[in-house]
Amino acid sequence: MIKIIADSAADIPREVAEELDIEILPFVINLDGRQIIADKDLKPEDFYAMVRDCNEIPTTSQMSPADLEDIYRGIGADKTIIHITISAKGSGINGTANLIAEQLSAEGFDITVIDSGKYTMTIGQAVCEAAKMARDGAAKQEIIDYVTECYARDTAYFLVDDLTFLKMGGRIKATTMAISKMLDIKPILFINDGLVEAIRKVRGLKKSLSVLVDFIEERMENPTEGEVTILDSDAPDKVEMIEQMIRERINPAKITYAKIGPVITSHAGPGLVGVFFKHKKPFTDYDN
Repeated sequence: MIKIIADSAADIPREVAEELDIEILPFVINLDGRQIIADKDLKPEDFYAMVRDCNEIPTTSQMSPADLEDIYRGIGADKTIIHITISAKGSGINGTANLIAEQLSAEGFDITVIDSGKYTMTIGQAVCEAAKMARDGAAKQEIIDYVTECYARDTAYFLVDDLTFLKMGGRIKATTMAISKMLDIKPILFINDGLVEAIRKVRGLKKSLSVLVDFIEERMENPTEGEVTILDSDAPDKVEMIEQMIRERINPAKITYAKIGPVITSHAGPGLVGVFFKHKKPFTDYDN
């Protein structure tokens, strides 16, 4: 039997994780002297208000090696474990997981740790599909190949209200911060090589959202048959605007909505809006 593990940075809704039997590992959020267990103590909508009112930008902490070992042992050596983590450049949990997995291999544990290189539902969608594959009897290597291909092919494109959150968390390239400061613009961002960087520099919200839709139009596989996910962290007006653009220009078979959870909101801030979809070819093959 194969057990899929992810962490709360994948932003998989709790009811979906329970339905698909996905083990979700917690992160601790440090906010104005308080410690909050992400996804356990509060919903994303509750956290947005807390972040907007906080005195200091929140930080996050991964679970301890001992706690992670306890989770692996609780699942048991009789199961094959595939643990898919947040980008290793965004958290130390990947390194911790690899260390514990190597130690437990001597006891017969079969643990594969995969660095998604991604954040939020750009991790979570592939995790959910992996869990469905495991439930349906797919082999371990088949699942590993599937999620590895997803993370190499697809990424998210998005806008944030304040780059300071990403800067403080060390998850954005320094050149992106410098460009934004010099030109007084809010660049369009994407996830590349485990970090966030600028892909375009556009002035004005409406134009910026239009460029996000351009990416869908140019890069999405089978737009009229596919699915576009709109990501946001407390940005309902932007969601409404970009949804209208997507329906008018592309009209995909399905539009879904995903809330950015507390872990990623701690590092990207409220007001984020983005899009995620299946690409025709790896996103790195496109000219930016």
